[in-house]
Amino acid sequence: MLMRLGNVVAAALLIFGSMVLGGYGICFGLLICSLESNLSFLRKPIASNFGFLYSPSLRLLFYVLMGMVAWSFGTILGATSAGALCLLALVNTYVLCRYPGYGRALRDMSDEEERRLRREGAKQVWKHGATLPWWEV
Repeated sequence: MLMRLGNVVAAALLIFGSMVLGGYGICFGLLICSLESNLSFLRKPIASNFGFLYSPSLRLLFYVLMGMVAWSFGTILGATSAGALCLLALVNTYVLCRYPGYGRALRDMSDEEERRLRREGAKQVWKHGATLPWWEV
């Protein structure tokens, strides 16, 4: 009886451990997606809370950490993701070190794109809002 209870507890701990690693993987992925989308309303919170992502060496360490989390799943997909993340870490570090103005240029381009999308969105609202009768709104 005690051995069965021990096996059940061990299995629950393994499942819980996988769930925690999965949660870390999801959070890390969302953080990187938010960082790379480079939207102005996300930029300040990310910079103030995750400023290490703007340093090439610390970003390299973060990507390696993400790769280790992916590797720990012990599946083919995890191993493939780990390899891709480590390769991406090296490429990101090379680009950020070799071209220090890259981040600024990317930020300027995304700000311009965001302004353009807001202008076009406002035009569309006025266009469709002004032409529809009040009973169809």
